[in-house]
Amino acid sequence: MVFMDNETEKSLDFDYIIDKISPVTPIGKMYKGRLCAYLPGDEEELNAELDRIGEIIPLMSQNDIRRNFNNLLSHVKDIRNSIRRARDGMILTEVELFEIKMLLFTIRYIYNFTEEHKFPKFYVTRIEPIEELERALDPEGTKITTFYIYDDYSENLKRIRKEKQEIDKEIKVKIKEIREKIKEEFNLVVRPNSTVVVSKSDENILKKLEEYPYLAYVSETYMDVKFKIKHTDDMEVMEEKLSAFLEVEEVEEEKIRQELSELIGKLRKDIFRNIANIGRLDLLTAKAKYAIDINGVKPEIVNENVIEIVDGVHPKVNDFLKTKSLSFTPISISLKQGATCITGANMGGKSVSLKLTGLLTAMSQYGLYIPAKSMRIGLRTYIESSIGDMQSTDSGLSTFGGEIKIVSKALAKSHTAGLILIDELARGTNPEEGHAISKAIVSYLKDKEPITLLTTHYDNIANMEDVQHLQVKGLASLNFDEISHQADIDEKMDFINRHMDYRLESVGKDESVPRDALNIASIMGLDKEIVKIAESYLDKK
Repeated sequence: MVFMDNETEKSLDFDYIIDKISPVTPIGKMYKGRLCAYLPGDEEELNAELDRIGEIIPLMSQNDIRRNFNNLLSHVKDIRNSIRRARDGMILTEVELFEIKMLLFTIRYIYNFTEEHKFPKFYVTRIEPIEELERALDPEGTKITTFYIYDDYSENLKRIRKEKQEIDKEIKVKIKEIREKIKEEFNLVVRPNSTVVVSKSDENILKKLEEYPYLAYVSETYMDVKFKIKHTDDMEVMEEKLSAFLEVEEVEEEKIRQELSELIGKLRKDIFRNIANIGRLDLLTAKAKYAIDINGVKPEIVNENVIEIVDGVHPKVNDFLKTKSLSFTPISISLKQGATCITGANMGGKSVSLKLTGLLTAMSQYGLYIPAKSMRIGLRTYIESSIGDMQSTDSGLSTFGGEIKIVSKALAKSHTAGLILIDELARGTNPEEGHAISKAIVSYLKDKEPITLLTTHYDNIANMEDVQHLQVKGLASLNFDEISHQADIDEKMDFINRHMDYRLESVGKDESVPRDALNIASIMGLDKEIVKIAESYLDKK
């Protein structure tokens, strides 16, 4: 059973939350992509994850630790393919060996950092330096991150390089002697690349250089002629010896790279474990950092069919309101098995309450801290939601048809303890049938296993036994005389946003839907006579 489909994730803005979880390493990002919900039966594992976050939060609350740890993590690269190649008997390149050496040093630095700052020790994030491999890739103990096949790897390699160096030195001595002869005989400067450039106007020198045994013609322009030092016969012999030693050196270096690759293959489990644990620690710290950013708390996981939120905040809505210099009114809600209806006028925040409940439930079950004063939750097997415009253009369904398709899918799961969220059901059809369908669905769900939360603008949907009726306070406490009649539309909208009370209160089952819509229409400038006529129609009902 899928915990949440894509439509539900988007409608709750869960994708917005996940985007805020920001691991640094490629493996941390991979683990983030594999996040899934903890389900009923996973309470112990979920509590363990939440406890781990709680222990990391004090560390990530210190800016210097947070910044420096992020910097360390930024040096972790995904080199698993190279480790697999070593496992499969391939000889690694010097670049691959350099990357592995870098990883080993980074493992060491992260280990030292976590020890210094007393990071909690969790089995799933345990990081242990691999000293045997460190010594193998850094035999001289230089602690320099560059990789080089040192002479210390092999006595044979040391001998080969020494002889090669001696031959190379002899060749350089011979070239130096020729350079000095040229300078002495022709008063010409030999360039560092062993070339000599002579002007065509110096015909006498050119003629001599053309016959000179230590120089060879290279090229010319319309002004100059270029010559280059020519190797003598004994220098050619030395070059051949040098070339032979280079080949032997390459063979010896390959042998050493093979031995190092075999050692890496042998220790692959230690390397993979460190890579995996760094990724898990990266994701864990990313969760802790986001918990700090939203002032989050640990949800209390219980073995009851309940969802109880005290002063919950919807992060995306809250972030948006901040851009308008507004603040989110915290919402509290207590739900149990069966159906709960939320009533209230449009703009009253019913949908926000719905989304908040679903989002904080999802966050809890994905092992995240939640933006609330507190929360108690029994784990859900799924979340299904019908929020927003459910029109399905790909299947040709109307808004109402799209709603019913989603609701039917949720009803098929009503034998298990999930969470069903339905926003303004049947708003896409005629009021009489919409009212009947809404009431029938509430009647059906009120005795089922899921916690069902619905919003509705219809009266008498929540007047059945065992159905909880919550109402948005809305504009009930507003003194409408405070509103300036000279205010423009934007100012009036701002006034409504500032004075709308989104908190929920439990009301009697026969409580009618508030008439905030008329109040809002009046504030926004609808003709007073029309408002009075509308009120008279309502009074006749």
